[in-house]
Amino acid sequence: MSKEIHPRITEVSAKFFDTTVEIYLIRGERNILIDTGIHRSPGKDILPILKVNGLTLSDIHLILNTHDHPDHTGGNSEMKAAGGAQVCIHKEEVPFLNDREHSFEFYSAPVIRAMGGNLQETKRAFLEMAGPGGVADRPLGDGDTIDGGPGVTLRVVHLPGHTPGSVGFYWEEEDILFSGDSVGGLHDAGAGGKLPVIFDLLAYKKSLQRLHEMPIRFLLCAHRYRAIRLPPAPVRQGQEVNQFVQDSQEFAERLDEAIAKVSSHQFEKSFMQLADEVVAQFPREMGFKPMTQVERPHSSAQAIFFRLSRLSQQSA
Repeated sequence: MSKEIHPRITEVSAKFFDTTVEIYLIRGERNILIDTGIHRSPGKDILPILKVNGLTLSDIHLILNTHDHPDHTGGNSEMKAAGGAQVCIHKEEVPFLNDREHSFEFYSAPVIRAMGGNLQETKRAFLEMAGPGGVADRPLGDGDTIDGGPGVTLRVVHLPGHTPGSVGFYWEEEDILFSGDSVGGLHDAGAGGKLPVIFDLLAYKKSLQRLHEMPIRFLLCAHRYRAIRLPPAPVRQGQEVNQFVQDSQEFAERLDEAIAKVSSHQFEKSFMQLADEVVAQFPREMGFKPMTQVERPHSSAQAIFFRLSRLSQQSA
């Protein structure tokens, strides 16, 4: 499934679990792919759309990863094997791209242990989705530029929060930002009542403020994100961009406040109890579910777990 966003941009929807990840093809002198989906996405979802555009996997010159979660980098290995595309990712994401098990142990394992979940089964599913690890051909930093040929220059915008090295790619001439998961509203509409996945909530709030100050005409996200005042969509245009960023800021503040309210009880109650108490502070119309009622709850609980951990360190 695909959609034309711009004369040079095609949105490709790649399925995984019960939702999709949105991949963006930029056609030019050097064809660019923003993210590659999970390990089976290149052959299953990307190739059919490339063929419609008269291209094959080997015609991709640059792979720009917004961050290293497996639904964004799982297809890197197959894409690179097809034609030697150059893989670019922020330097803080490189260790996770190189070592899939390290990525799982860093983000997922601590939360799963706190929730009493099935560590080995979740790890197996994670590694299957992630596919083989890989090497970044070009580690990126904030402000770096990507040359896609005449008329296509993208600037790297470091937007930590979702992960330490999350970035957006800004096409300044067109005021288009490919934001990955760096701004997430109320989370993916297909994720079944989960909270947004945020590793560092304070960094996330700072990144949202940076986005709020940027001139963005099109915001191209990686999922069909919900918002407080907007329906689910992966692409925001015009005034919707400001509204979506503002909704994300408002929710991030409310989430931080909700976590702070339960933090004084984190040594008296189980983590699952604390997480459900956070969820219970939001109005029912926001659609969040208790942790026992969502699939793969460790991703929904990540923002709470890591924020509580940092608050505990500050009070020690």
